[in-house]
Amino acid sequence: MNELKLDYFISKDKKIYQHPDHFHFNTDTKLLAQFLKVKKNERVLDIGTNNAALLYACDDVDVKELVGVEILEEACQIAQMNTQFFKHDIRIVHSRIQDFEDEEFDVIVSNPPYFKMDATHPDIQYTLRQYGRVEINLSLEELIKNAARLLKSNGRFYFVHRPNRLNEIAHFLFQYNFHIKSLQIAYDRNIAKSILIEAIKESNCDCNILQPLFIK
Repeated sequence: MNELKLDYFISKDKKIYQHPDHFHFNTDTKLLAQFLKVKKNERVLDIGTNNAALLYACDDVDVKELVGVEILEEACQIAQMNTQFFKHDIRIVHSRIQDFEDEEFDVIVSNPPYFKMDATHPDIQYTLRQYGRVEINLSLEELIKNAARLLKSNGRFYFVHRPNRLNEIAHFLFQYNFHIKSLQIAYDRNIAKSILIEAIKESNCDCNILQPLFIK
């Protein structure tokens, strides 16, 4: 904890602690924070909250409650420290999302690991930073399955992922009774780098493809 760095998230007035050896919030985290929509009096869950950066973005709205679930104890400690900057009630839970139980939420957000175990080099060193990148503790299917379990009917699920896994994403969303409402692609030098998705539980909504984003 002595190595923590006080950084800012999106705007310079939103201070937040990060650790140099942990997974940091990145461009995808910022894009998702600007993509998601939270309304007054809603309960919001962040799956894999890390240092609670996404919940910090939600704190700008007069929400009912913010809850962050994180499996890594070290990340939980930093997230708990960051709660001092929040205006609204926030609860950090050290748990696997697969074991987490609560009342259903209005909104779920997540910036999950992107890379499958079999797509990584067998000799990779699993540091705290790598745990945020590789599906060691949470696969894509487990993410979507547990979002469906913890979300209200017609609740909104916002997450960011990699475009090359869009077929899998759509498959699992439909399997667990989601429909994609909004999809936006972020490009870096004309290469699709990230997809932002808003999915609605138990809805037959049409899919709206938003204008592309270009990362500077």
